[in-house]
Amino acid sequence: MVEVYDDGEEFRGSYVFFITGATEASLLAAASRVATLDGVPAGAFAMVTDDKAPEFGAGQQVHLPA
Repeated sequence: MVEVYDDGEEFRGSYVFFITGATEASLLAAASRVATLDGVPAGAFAMVTDDKAPEFGAGQQVHLPA
């Protein structure tokens, strides 16, 4: 089960949604499904991080399918 942690917000020119509550593979699969929905602009990506990251926006960037 994937949960939306918070409503989205803008950060460095991107709109960010936080999802949690599942394995990294499950979260990336969910993000990939969302990235293919109508209205989602090309160039969507996931940022893999955790609450121990040194700063917001730090982590591995994973490009999602268009």
